[in-house]
Amino acid sequence: MPTPEEYRRIESGPQSPQEYVWWDKYSHENLEPWRKICDEKADTCTAKIKRGTPAQMLDEVISRASSEGGAFNAFLSHCYTVPDWVDFEELEKGRALFRRYAGFQGIILLCSSLVEGYTLYKPSQVLISTGRLQHDVTKRIYETGQMLHNIVGDDGVRPGSVGHRTCMEVRLLHSAVRQFLWKSDKWDSTVLDEPINQEDMAATVLGFDFMLTRGLKKLGVELSTEEHAAMHYYWRYVGYLLGVDESLLTTTPKEQEVFALQVTTHLYRPTEGGESLVKALLASMSHKPPFYLSEDFLLAMAAHLGGVDLERDFHLQYSRRSAIKVKALAQLGRLYNLGEKRLPKPVLTLYGSVLHRFRRRSIVTGLGGDDVRYAFKGIA
Repeated sequence: MPTPEEYRRIESGPQSPQEYVWWDKYSHENLEPWRKICDEKADTCTAKIKRGTPAQMLDEVISRASSEGGAFNAFLSHCYTVPDWVDFEELEKGRALFRRYAGFQGIILLCSSLVEGYTLYKPSQVLISTGRLQHDVTKRIYETGQMLHNIVGDDGVRPGSVGHRTCMEVRLLHSAVRQFLWKSDKWDSTVLDEPINQEDMAATVLGFDFMLTRGLKKLGVELSTEEHAAMHYYWRYVGYLLGVDESLLTTTPKEQEVFALQVTTHLYRPTEGGESLVKALLASMSHKPPFYLSEDFLLAMAAHLGGVDLERDFHLQYSRRSAIKVKALAQLGRLYNLGEKRLPKPVLTLYGSVLHRFRRRSIVTGLGGDDVRYAFKGIA
């Protein structure tokens, strides 16, 4: 949801001719049609296959593309077609940064991206209707962690890599959820629009990119213009692989900021149900790896990252002691940021690799150390 600073940004309106273009492109009126559009290439496939694990569904798509072609081949062709604007050397910069900030990413994803996602009424109804964050909450969180871990593996998201395959599996998973909701009595498209539609998908990308960089700043980490652009560029391509229409994949961080402000104000509508689920989420993840943090601290962190309106609308209550700890963590983040900028690149690369291996261990531990419980076929 918009922070007080972002609300002031909205009230000030576009500040340049280019921003006027973006402001209009992503106006609420122009975003509405995207709520009726999903992912035809994926949906055509999942309508013809048996619902299973993401890995099983992708294996069937690959098999039937070979034997039947048609819609299955069209899906794979889209996933393996690299857009002209993609430069894998440039993507490598973003991959390195996401590995380096893996520790921050986990806490921001949990206490900002997921928590604030519940303020967006229509998109959050998908999770509520499917029970994905009411039952086995921790498994769902570690599955998301596996996805993030895989897409910044050693080969990143190059076609043929574990990360690339994971993106295809996530795309089919989203499509399978749509098929389930379309066939059930749990979803009313006349009220909620299409489930996991293009606007929702693009908003999800913001949770892993825009909200991460915003969260880093709130925790004392100031990204350079080049670093911010590299992280945005990485998720632009990941968004493409996940099935987001290229028209909704912003080309610069400045354009993304306008898009984020328009999307959140378009969809923001906190409810008592959302509040209950947020509190259940944080309670379920308290004292769990990789952070082993208390519920009280997680609530304080959510308030710090989400801002005063989130704290008010979801009635987040926490102790003064945890609030002080969060502020102290932000101060440590500033010191970390200052020290990091003085380290040579090889040291930073090694540090990112260490964090990557640590996150892998946390995911394996969180999923019980059993390959069968992994959401996706491989783990990088």
